[in-house]
Amino acid sequence: MVYTSKCLYIYMQYSIAHSIFFISCISAVIAYAILEVFFRKEFSHKNYMHILLLLFVGSGGALLSDHMAVHSTFTGGPIEQASIGPASANSISTSVPGITVAIDGSGDYNCDGTADQVEINEALQDAKNNNFDTVYLKSGTYTIDDSIEIPDDMTLTGDPDATVKLIANWDVTRADMFKSMITGTTVITGNFNKGSNITISGFTLDGNKHNQNTISEMKAIDSFPAIQFYYSEYITIKDMVIKEIPGDGIRLNNGISHHKVLNNLIYDTGHDDIFIKHGNYDVVDGNTLPLVAHDCGIRLDDSTNIMVTNNTIWTDSTALYGLSGIYLLKQDSDNDSYNITIAYNAIYDTREMGIVLATARGANNMPVTSARDVHIHNNIIYGSGTNYRTGHPYGGGIWLDGWNNTTVENNIIDGSMGDGIAYAQRFSGHNDTAIYTTFVRNNIIMNTVNSPIQTGDGYGISNRLGSNYNFVLENNVVWNNENGNYNNISSHDTDININPLFADPWNYINYKVSLWRWHLTR
Repeated sequence: MVYTSKCLYIYMQYSIAHSIFFISCISAVIAYAILEVFFRKEFSHKNYMHILLLLFVGSGGALLSDHMAVHSTFTGGPIEQASIGPASANSISTSVPGITVAIDGSGDYNCDGTADQVEINEALQDAKNNNFDTVYLKSGTYTIDDSIEIPDDMTLTGDPDATVKLIANWDVTRADMFKSMITGTTVITGNFNKGSNITISGFTLDGNKHNQNTISEMKAIDSFPAIQFYYSEYITIKDMVIKEIPGDGIRLNNGISHHKVLNNLIYDTGHDDIFIKHGNYDVVDGNTLPLVAHDCGIRLDDSTNIMVTNNTIWTDSTALYGLSGIYLLKQDSDNDSYNITIAYNAIYDTREMGIVLATARGANNMPVTSARDVHIHNNIIYGSGTNYRTGHPYGGGIWLDGWNNTTVENNIIDGSMGDGIAYAQRFSGHNDTAIYTTFVRNNIIMNTVNSPIQTGDGYGISNRLGSNYNFVLENNVVWNNENGNYNNISSHDTDININPLFADPWNYINYKVSLWRWHLTR
């Protein structure tokens, strides 16, 4: 079998290093000319030859192929620091495809539209056996009726119009419902596999959810996720389209560490669009979730050291369910949840809350330190709770229940149905007496309205849980909330209650006032 050649470095035609070298040569020419004019007053033939030599060397150096690489390194946490330098063994590289798969006969492996996972899995294993790191899916639709299993240290990528699609009317036993379209090769138990250092990028996964009529339960329960890994590390899922999935879009369960979910378009799934359980040092960034159809957009259970940033999330009112935008749940007493950042997200028109931090039923006896240190900042939450569902009395901008030392700052929460920010109980039966504190500062909370499916709501900032839950407020703008700006709040002396005067209420970019800042005397 003939394979295309494998590229060993990132090719950059005009690298920073070459540009600096060329500029240095030009600078040397200018300096040489100035000195010659100053001391000799005129140029000789020899002077011109020196200048031409410098220009030739600089131009030649700039045209040489570049062996520099841009690579990113984890520095003990989830924030990446980009650097430029020689490619190392751990740097991220791009490759010319090692092995190709096609449907038109042009690939190293070719599919016929029936059980195409067989050929794809053969290509992946062949790549592994021959020290290639990439399998590339060419344009077309690949129909599968079982899982694609990716070996460790492998990339599965493809053309933007390559689609892997689950067969219609998938005939399978209930025990097999928890298989996934893509997973690793190492079986843990049953249908749960793991993997390490795997990248999935660039193509489409279609779960064909609306054509699964053989088993009606597939539409009602979490089944057949698109991508699923258990007990895994260094899983990267980026630049994918994931749609119409019977179960979760992406499920990373009992993870070890360092997963990345980046710049994906995910919609119309049967459970959570992105679900991470027991995550550690994971990044969820730049994803668009335009139809949260069943549970939540992004869900984190019992996770630590997580960054959730720059995502856009909303719910279509025609969806069957669709609950909250970003959902943190603490339910496992064996694992603390802490150091989680939720920032720069846009969330709107959810059925329930924009962002919710909750503790599960039966979590009464967990220590207050078990769920802590969440930083929620610079998010825009608009119209959360407005697509409410009768019989589910939840809704609002940000809900907190059972999490300590949380900070909510620099957010815009507009037009929520319920409360703007609230201490409120997500699950019944949670009734502990621990002391919880949330710092709320520099937010704009406005235009909250009363929900027809809740009671005692419609406030800007509300405490519905009692005196052991404490808001510390500082410098918020709280304005025009239907039932009042505050409910059961002990102090809000530094807040102001005026219209912030947005020029464009949708984009929240410009203010009608030229400058708005705090002038407070302590």
